[in-house]
Amino acid sequence: MVKKLFLFFSLAASACSFAQTSTEKSLATQIAKFESAKKSEDFQQSKDYFMQYVNTLARGAKTTKQDWRAYYYAALSMVRGEINAQRAGNMQNIDETSALAEKYLSGVFVKNPDNAEANILLSQISVLKSLNNTDGAANLAKAKEYLAKAEAADKNNPRIQVVKGEIALNSPVKNGGDKELAKTYFNSAIAKFKTYSKKSGLDPNWGKEDAEYYLSTLK
Repeated sequence: MVKKLFLFFSLAASACSFAQTSTEKSLATQIAKFESAKKSEDFQQSKDYFMQYVNTLARGAKTTKQDWRAYYYAALSMVRGEINAQRAGNMQNIDETSALAEKYLSGVFVKNPDNAEANILLSQISVLKSLNNTDGAANLAKAKEYLAKAEAADKNNPRIQVVKGEIALNSPVKNGGDKELAKTYFNSAIAKFKTYSKKSGLDPNWGKEDAEYYLSTLK
């Protein structure tokens, strides 16, 4: 009887381990697809997948601290889709998209309260919101607050420099806006990307192309 119970629990543990490995592989595949997204439909497909992934987690009985990535990538796919549309000259629903992305990022903090990546993304969302309403100064101030939290948790993260550059680029001169300062931040970000090591292969990888894009527009 003891042997049978041992065999049962061993099989159950193996099944759980296999399911977890399979889930991580699936997530890694989808993250890779997202990172190569170029068109609006690509970002939409990523958004749909990660939102479905989050819904699956919500129905599950047990989650882990690592599940923050599903919430994060759901929000990130929305933000990147908006940025892609903006650069193509098609300002879409920034306020609506931002509100939904912020909602998903709140799920990150439930899993991981001091998550630097989520604070960086919230900062970038605040910069986006500053471009689309009369509360530009308030949103830029909020962006700086989120970055301060991110720096406290992961000061060497190059995405912090990217968003600092975006803040400098989009702020009025009287509030610290400065194109040359923005260039300094973007160049600093590119340098940091050369030495920064992600904590996991599933962690975010965006930012370097953004810095290069902005520098190309500031020549």
